[in-house]
Amino acid sequence: MKRWIIGTGMAVLTLVALSGCGSVGTASGGQQALTGYTAVIRVVDSETNKPLNDVEVYYITDGGQLPWQRVVASSTVNQKEVALNIARTVKEDLREGDFLLLNIPDTLSVRGIWIRRPSGYTAVARHTTPEKIQRTIQLPDEPNTSSGCLIASDKQGVIRDVFGAQRVIDFGKVELFPDRPGTPPPPVDDLCP
Repeated sequence: MKRWIIGTGMAVLTLVALSGCGSVGTASGGQQALTGYTAVIRVVDSETNKPLNDVEVYYITDGGQLPWQRVVASSTVNQKEVALNIARTVKEDLREGDFLLLNIPDTLSVRGIWIRRPSGYTAVARHTTPEKIQRTIQLPDEPNTSSGCLIASDKQGVIRDVFGAQRVIDFGKVELFPDRPGTPPPPVDDLCP
């Protein structure tokens, strides 16, 4: 319950920051005023390379889970979503179905990224960084606070210590593998606890 409350509180803070005076730009599409760090990640089907419905992305912190927002086509009041035109003020090549986390406090201590996968997909995930470094792991079924089998667990720690100056952090792409009889996912290459 405590983790849920912390995660919800952070989501509300993010929404307040987005809706605050001048934070979403001007009517003519001005730049978004950001405070702290911003992170982006793409989650796709391994076969089609297209975004998946019913995926949820969370930053696992020392205090619980921090939900990311899904990029959607138009304006939205859903706290789990952010409009494409706003997302593109942060990073121009974002597209519908990508995920964005705005205004991450520099003192936040994180463990890694956890993905709640939709039904019909295995727990195996392949993460490819923007530098083309790949890691195939098995995601846990439930979020946890240990780094182990989390995406970007090599980037755990206090945000400002790990990432330096405030900026947009691109975590690259995560592929999820459909659960199909006779077509197993690739083997994991990083056995985590």
